Amino acid sequence: MMKKLGSESKDNLNYKVYFEERKLLVDAAREGARSFDKTILALASGAFGLSLTFIKQISPNIKSEIVCLLICAWVCFCISLLSTLISFLTSQSACLKQIEILEEEHLNNQSNHDKETNLKNMASDYTQRLNILSISAFIIGVIFLAIFSISNLLP
Repeated sequence: MMKKLGSESKDNLNYKVYFEERKLLVDAAREGARSFDKTILALASGAFGLSLTFIKQISPNIKSEIVCLLICAWVCFCISLLSTLISFLTSQSACLKQIEILEEEHLNNQSNHDKETNLKNMASDYTQRLNILSISAFIIGVIFLAIFSISNLLP
């Protein structure tokens, strides 16, 4: 009987350590996502401002043949900003859906097979895709803006 009790308390201690570590990792992931969103919003907005400053003060005589590069950069920055903003909403939906999933798993003790088929968190998938779209559009926008700026600075 003593061995069993010791084993249960060791299992309980292992679970507590696991739970605390998991909680720290979830908090770190949440903070990382928050930082990502803030950074993308700041950078994309700043790039818009930088391009307007470039046009007004640094190179007011824009070469007409490369204006399309500036327009492409602006479109990419808009896509980046909008996808980040939309991901805020899908992230909230993902959290609410995950609460539902946890409650359903806890209350119903469903099997692994049922979890895969019935408890899919699509909002989480959408949020991840929107974040990938956001960073991709931002990078492409920076490339277009750099090419546009360099082309206008060269004689």
